[in-house]
Amino acid sequence: MKKAVSKYFFKIFKKRNVKRFSFFLGAAFFFLMLTKLSQTYTHTIDLEINLYNLEDEVIVLEDSLSFSKVTMKAKGFSLLKYMFNNPKEINIDARSETVKRGKQILWDISNNKYQLNEAFGNSVEILDIKPDTIYFTIDVLASKKVPVKLMKDITYATGFDVINELRLSQDSVKIIGSKRYIDTISVINTEPLDLKNINSDISEEIAFMNTGSDIEILPKTLSVKGTVKRFTEGKFSIPIDLINTPIGKSVNFFPKNIDLIYYVDVENFKNVKQEDFKVVCDFSKLNNQYQNNLELQVLESSSLVKSVRLVQNRVEFIISD
Repeated sequence: MKKAVSKYFFKIFKKRNVKRFSFFLGAAFFFLMLTKLSQTYTHTIDLEINLYNLEDEVIVLEDSLSFSKVTMKAKGFSLLKYMFNNPKEINIDARSETVKRGKQILWDISNNKYQLNEAFGNSVEILDIKPDTIYFTIDVLASKKVPVKLMKDITYATGFDVINELRLSQDSVKIIGSKRYIDTISVINTEPLDLKNINSDISEEIAFMNTGSDIEILPKTLSVKGTVKRFTEGKFSIPIDLINTPIGKSVNFFPKNIDLIYYVDVENFKNVKQEDFKVVCDFSKLNNQYQNNLELQVLESSSLVKSVRLVQNRVEFIISD
């Protein structure tokens, strides 16, 4: 019984000692931090310069030098906020507080220290600034129209396809930006249009691939539309026509007819006629007198079909006097 009582009071005493020790340890740390923060330190931070009130047609290019390193001296209390807020930003009026020289806007920090004093306050002493002049490379806005290329990865359900091709709401866009940049752009790509197993009409809004923050594209999006139908194949036996045959020569060729397979939507299948197609063998493509075959060409095709192909692509011939 005495043992149990002794253990109980020992636990209480131990807990009180731990709490008392923790309190004194915390208090010691607090006073240590107060002492440290009351001392004077030297610290270097990044200073980011932002321009505002630019002329409407002027833009700042990405290769500008908009940062400077500022070395300062102050009490720890005053420097503490800069330890967790780096870089420090300062806004400069581009029209009244800078100098324009050709394709650059200059801000001389050493001659505008009063702005730094206003930004950092009287409790901070500015020791050094490197570089002491900030250079912004500028250019004048220009614009032009460029064609749009639709980037797509579309698969259709079995037996389905799009009539003709997908249609963009417009085939070109206006780009606005630095003349130096837009002169390098000849085409604007859309973001990828990824559609799978499609069996109905397509109607989508699509944006453009990122061209950089210095380029604005108008409009910002385009619509993509397509009429999707069920498709089938048909076949005709088409007579081969010879064109540009050698003058005064007789040409015997084989085969005389060729099977042509066309791909068309089911609704127009019955409207496709054999006479809509013309397959030729063009002797102007003959390379030498020993050649005995030529590639066939589909010279005319029905406007209703999406694509055509020949079962056999070449014709053999013999030229005689």
